[in-house]
Amino acid sequence: MQPAPKSRKRKSDAVEASDDAPAPKKATTTKKKKDDDPLPDLSGIALPGDDDMSVPIYDSCQAVRTKINAHLRKPGVTKAAYGADSEHKIAGNLLTNFLAKKGPTAGNTSSVFYAAYVFFEKLRIRDGKPKNKTREEMEARWGPDGFDREHDSSRGYFCAAGTAPVVDKGGWM
Repeated sequence: MQPAPKSRKRKSDAVEASDDAPAPKKATTTKKKKDDDPLPDLSGIALPGDDDMSVPIYDSCQAVRTKINAHLRKPGVTKAAYGADSEHKIAGNLLTNFLAKKGPTAGNTSSVFYAAYVFFEKLRIRDGKPKNKTREEMEARWGPDGFDREHDSSRGYFCAAGTAPVVDKGGWM
């Protein structure tokens, strides 16, 4: 004995056979870029040395981490979107590793440190904000080459017995 065939149901009662006109299409909407776009396009702003990744950095690693965390708290900004949309592409795991570090020099050789600094510097220029006091102090302290990105912050130091090296909040020994 075979099962009874299933009856076919109409997909919609909205369209009758006598109604030949197609349903009106929905109007398409386009998203407009706002000035407060969480991930703005900063490609029109050029920094000297950005072509060969030699822009001098005048922020400590901890200051850059603070700026990244503040930016990630904005609505619509995620780590993945921030990494993918920045001019210098940042892998998610590199961003997570950089954010997990602590201290003014920890992460100084990371590409995230450079890319994030350039992003926030371009954002500052776009918004027409002046350099803050800390930035001017860092420029005076580190000179034209900026913060050290060549030497890993975990390197060792020789000290006299009973002394320990101290790094200030600007990364200066």
